[in-house]
Amino acid sequence: MVIVMKLIVLIFASVLSAMSAATVHAADGPQLTAAQTFSQTPGIYRVLVGDFKVTVLTDGTTPVPFDQIMHGMDKHALTAQFRDAGEPVNRETSINAFLIDTGERRILIDSGAGKVFGSCCGHLVETLKIAGYDPASIDAVLLTHVHGDHSAGLARDGERQFPNADVFLAKSELDYWMSDSAKAQAKASHQQMFVEGRAALAPYLAAGRIRTFSGRTTLFPGIEAIPAPGHTPGHSFYDIESRGRRMRVVGDIIHAAEVQLPHPNVTVDFDADEAQAARTRIAALEALAQSHELVAGPHLSFPGLGHILRAGDGFAWAPIPYSAVVRDVGN
Repeated sequence: MVIVMKLIVLIFASVLSAMSAATVHAADGPQLTAAQTFSQTPGIYRVLVGDFKVTVLTDGTTPVPFDQIMHGMDKHALTAQFRDAGEPVNRETSINAFLIDTGERRILIDSGAGKVFGSCCGHLVETLKIAGYDPASIDAVLLTHVHGDHSAGLARDGERQFPNADVFLAKSELDYWMSDSAKAQAKASHQQMFVEGRAALAPYLAAGRIRTFSGRTTLFPGIEAIPAPGHTPGHSFYDIESRGRRMRVVGDIIHAAEVQLPHPNVTVDFDADEAQAARTRIAALEALAQSHELVAGPHLSFPGLGHILRAGDGFAWAPIPYSAVVRDVGN
């Protein structure tokens, strides 16, 4: 009986081993090394874009009263839009950041909310460490824009959270948030954003670690900044490309996919120029629906990775399927 049981255990183990190997090698794309087959961890999500290792990091989630901040749709219709999607109108919203490990550099896109939303958020450094990265190992932080939920994680108590990193952002973005005249002319609801943004950037400015760009600019091999104004004057996308595989980080062109994809003219109070924000969103969605490239969204439900599809007169969001192992998902 003991011998029989041992044989059963050995056979079962062999079957599991074969199933595991089949799972690792079945997907399209390159075969995965042992280091790439680890399980996913709560709060982080790993994928490959060509040779680049991409780790999505959650900073937290926070409820957003979309019926109070969205413009361009009747409140009853807006509530119905969320209800039809099975969501409350004040649903939780993700705050995602994206770490690109090129093998030569470790580049973080956005830095989370720091303390601006309280204890719900500001967990980026924790999740970064869970992912196996020391904040001191980050070489660069690329900001899509300077709103606090993207920039406030740069600093804590006036000290740089990423002491060896340069911070990259559009020159027009830096100029806007550092301008007293722009602050004076901004909406009352935007005044605190200037305070938060300046506080986040201050220690990097003092250390000479701010780098600006203008127009479409290659920042590093395989990483390109693309102007996408409207949400803020210097709002930027970032294109990531390796071995012909691509991903675009789209910043804040989408706050609520349930509404702004079928109705891309709907704007949010946080937009500095709502008309321009809508134009930028529509143009970007058209291009992304045509290219089918992978999209990464800071406020799309974690991990915020998927594709834009055409749907009637508007668009729809197709999240990538969850994978327990790390796969190449770039297009």
